[in-house]
Amino acid sequence: MKNILVPTDFSKAANRASEIAIAIAEQTNSEIHFLHIQYTPVPWITLNKEREERYPETLKEIGYAKGELSRLVKKAEDKGLKAEQFLVFDEGREEILKHIPFHHHDFVVMGSSGATGAKELLIGSNAQKILRDATIPVLVVKEGSVWPVENIVFPSSFESDVKQPFQTVVEFADLNDSKIHLLYVNTPFSFEETEQSMAKMHDFHRTCPRGGSCTLNIYNSLNEERGIMQFVDSIGAGLIAITTHGRSGFLRLISKSITESLVNHTEIPVLSINLSS
Repeated sequence: MKNILVPTDFSKAANRASEIAIAIAEQTNSEIHFLHIQYTPVPWITLNKEREERYPETLKEIGYAKGELSRLVKKAEDKGLKAEQFLVFDEGREEILKHIPFHHHDFVVMGSSGATGAKELLIGSNAQKILRDATIPVLVVKEGSVWPVENIVFPSSFESDVKQPFQTVVEFADLNDSKIHLLYVNTPFSFEETEQSMAKMHDFHRTCPRGGSCTLNIYNSLNEERGIMQFVDSIGAGLIAITTHGRSGFLRLISKSITESLVNHTEIPVLSINLSS
């Protein structure tokens, strides 16, 4: 982790994400970029100074954005970090996704207030959209997110192709010596006998070089998301780490939708690692 991107709209959740991103950058000595997308009533970059004056409210919003970006950069620089700010006009989430390879980011931290009801069904959150397409790890933070975290839950199918990306979770946990709890959710429609599940988990556990601080857990539930959230609540976990890709099987074909739903419905951070990268 050497170059962190923080998309921000200066909301409370986004500000908390910025605080946590700075803390992570301080621990890893990473460069950090703060990116804000400003929406305007007209194509702003085509206007000259005279025409800009016709939109005083927009000028006020732009001034506020510049001030907030400068504040975030100064906060990072005060910690001895290299930081940059980017103000982009009238672009969508694609701008965030384009920013990642252009500036060689290897980690994204962003805030989300979640979404429920019609909002969830129709548009979802911007964080969800980034989760679908980003090829680098994305940490989604809520307004009340606590950092550092003591307990991380890693729900998975524990197949062999998850072992390598799991090392990202281990490295993330090592930042604060967090405990990792491996979790298999057993559901009626994807039922496995305990002996079979435990055999896979014991094999997978060899990839977790953390001894007793990496626990094995099987939880029975009606569906994966419900099981994950119930287990998280039962141990008071501070973060969910999950891998996503498009293959079939438990937490695979539907894993992206599960991840997005967890982002909407849980109050703790979610770390998403895309196996398609």
